[in-house]
Amino acid sequence: MERLKKTFTAVLVAALCIFAFAGCSKKQENGRKQESGIKQERGPLDVKKVTYLIYIGDQPIVELYILTDDHKVTEYYIRTDDNKQYDYLAGELPPADKYEVKEYEIEGSGWESMVNVLTRVDFMNLLDEFKAYGAYDASTYYIKVETADGVHTSGGYGAGMAQDPESRRFSEARQYIEKALQQTVN
Repeated sequence: MERLKKTFTAVLVAALCIFAFAGCSKKQENGRKQESGIKQERGPLDVKKVTYLIYIGDQPIVELYILTDDHKVTEYYIRTDDNKQYDYLAGELPPADKYEVKEYEIEGSGWESMVNVLTRVDFMNLLDEFKAYGAYDASTYYIKVETADGVHTSGGYGAGMAQDPESRRFSEARQYIEKALQQTVN
């Protein structure tokens, strides 16, 4: 009888463990369901390219910056007075008479600081699209990061302006991209 009780107890404990840990294979994070083991590993990101896109508030202006790991920057100042939509993050541009382009280099320390912050804020796991922030005439920001392991785009209307943790992480990434852009090589 004692042996039967021990066997029953062992089976009961095993069954409880199976049910208790059954939900642990999937994790809900940042409003997105992620399979365990698929999440981007934390550690230094091997960033190859950063695309930073700004739709300036209520103005018909778009600023597009493409930063590459050789510290080169291509800056586009685009006037959007027509009604056509372009997928700037995918490389679409309006006719050449609608934009100005400049190329320059940033300092290596600016690139390194930006990559370190993108790693620290876990950029590759930020929300894809932020909910519209309630500010009037706010700008819309998008950041697209291409690494050796994948591509992730995050942003939206007023992205980074709220006070929740996701917004603060996006805001910090955006600030360091802007700092890197200001550190030009002469």
